[in-house]
Amino acid sequence: MQFAAHELVCSHVYHKFGDRSIMFADTRLLKWLEWFATTIGRPIVINSYGTGGKYSQRGYRCNLCSLVKDKTDAGQMYLSAHTRFQAVDFNVSDMLDEEIRQWLERNKMRMPVNIRVERGTTGWVHVDMVNDTYNKLIYF
Repeated sequence: MQFAAHELVCSHVYHKFGDRSIMFADTRLLKWLEWFATTIGRPIVINSYGTGGKYSQRGYRCNLCSLVKDKTDAGQMYLSAHTRFQAVDFNVSDMLDEEIRQWLERNKMRMPVNIRVERGTTGWVHVDMVNDTYNKLIYF
């Protein structure tokens, strides 16, 4: 695995389960991340809190994470793929978000699993496994 557990899960989960946190992951996500990291060949940042960075909720989010807890406290449903360990938000070194999306489009037929990509985000790219079609890549 190219990623350490703390790069893929929130700090709450990592502090409780450590490197075993990976056991909660959707295997399709892990397979895609391995393929993507190897194929793109550039540093990828998901969560960075483990190395002193500011990102902590860009992979698996538990019920204690503010993005989830705030919605729950407000009585709102939150069904993000992040809460099922089926999604990541990330950046790739020296690439703009739209360049990454274009790269994904060009390389979609090589992907080991089907993915869904969020359009219109700025500052990151969201990829998840919520794709119930035969298409390699769909947008939402």
